[in-house]
Amino acid sequence: MKRLVKRQRITGKLFFLTMSLLIVAVLSTVGFLYATLPSYYQSYREDQFHSTIESIEQDSKQLSSENLLPLLDQLTVKGIRFSLWTEDDQLLYAPGFGRGPVRRTVNNSPEGMIQASIPLHLTDQTVTLDVDQMIQPINEVKAVILKLAPYIVFPLLLLAGLAAYLYSRTISRPLLSINQATEELANLNFSVRTYHTSTDELGDLSRNINQLATKLEVTMDSLHASNEQLRLEAEKDRQRDTERRQLFLAISHELKTPVTIVKGQIEGMLLNLGVYRDRDHYLERAGQVIENMERLIAELLEVARVEQMELQLEETNLLTLIKQQLHQFDQLIHDSNLHVTLPDEERTVKTDRHLLERALHNLLMNAISYTSPGGMIQIEIMDTQDDVTLTITNAPTIHDSSDTAAWFHPLARAEQSRNRIHGGSGLGLYLVHQITERLDLDAMLTGNVDQVQFTARFKSLS
Repeated sequence: MKRLVKRQRITGKLFFLTMSLLIVAVLSTVGFLYATLPSYYQSYREDQFHSTIESIEQDSKQLSSENLLPLLDQLTVKGIRFSLWTEDDQLLYAPGFGRGPVRRTVNNSPEGMIQASIPLHLTDQTVTLDVDQMIQPINEVKAVILKLAPYIVFPLLLLAGLAAYLYSRTISRPLLSINQATEELANLNFSVRTYHTSTDELGDLSRNINQLATKLEVTMDSLHASNEQLRLEAEKDRQRDTERRQLFLAISHELKTPVTIVKGQIEGMLLNLGVYRDRDHYLERAGQVIENMERLIAELLEVARVEQMELQLEETNLLTLIKQQLHQFDQLIHDSNLHVTLPDEERTVKTDRHLLERALHNLLMNAISYTSPGGMIQIEIMDTQDDVTLTITNAPTIHDSSDTAAWFHPLARAEQSRNRIHGGSGLGLYLVHQITERLDLDAMLTGNVDQVQFTARFKSLS
């Protein structure tokens, strides 16, 4: 309804303004004709009358009386009466008079008549030509104009109204379209377009609005993408903060127990109490605990370095890198009688080689450690149009691996006991998780009762 009111307003303004101008033009034209046409008409007839007489006067110098008469008869055709007189005022020729003509002078001419009397020097004699012509009185001409005025004014006003309507519609249509487009832009709808393609200023305005809408649409899409990226980054930052807090709490718990054990053992040895008299045995055990703590601290430092180090991206042969890491575990693979399958084709990805090496080392170590003797480790590399997918699957597993989602958390282990007979510190897969995030890989770890599968997607070089 709001747009309809605006449409009526702009179209109505243009219509009434144009109609008013046309009415003024029509009435001014009729008034001008009423004021000037009678005097112009009289002046025009007088000029025509005198030019005709002057022409006859010039032509008569080479004519005789007999040759002059046909020329004078043309005056009658033009509505001019004439009479031809001799030098002694005898009528020589006077066509068109019902009675004999009367000699008049300009001073005694009736109203509405123009008159002239000129001598003609013919080749055979000299004669006098009296000429007169009736013209419409000025007042009668004005009266005729007034009577014709309604028949002139009303059709002109009708045409003016039609012209004003068509003009207002033609001009307002692109304006309304442009106005609607700007309203949509104001409402942040940047997909709106105008379709006025003229070569005038309205066409330029329409094209400028389309260009503005396109640029704003691109800008808003970019802003939305940037905002979404910022949101994801903020979400990742919150997740990292949560993981750091969890890591801090877990490390505190991990260090508290061995520190307490070592402290108790040392106090027992210092006091020479009970079994602690065998100092050599308990010093060796304390050394093992401290060595485990040192290894845990080293892994923590490696996690911190991964978060802080600058990436060095380079093209890396993925299959070659996997083979190099597997070569380090040849003895473990042989001892456990594991079957490892590798893809035939090589694939190249762009990544940080050293970080990916560390992640593959931890992944393969985890797969070898938790696969039952005689089991299988299958490695696949699949190339698609958008990415390169690496899959590492090991089966069967030593224990139920259904809860693999928690393995990416700090200090989470498949075997939950604290003696680490079957597992390490629990930071290996957490480090893999941190590396995949740093390398911007879409990584996922899934498992069931007897199988674990790791999947990572690398962006294609193309």
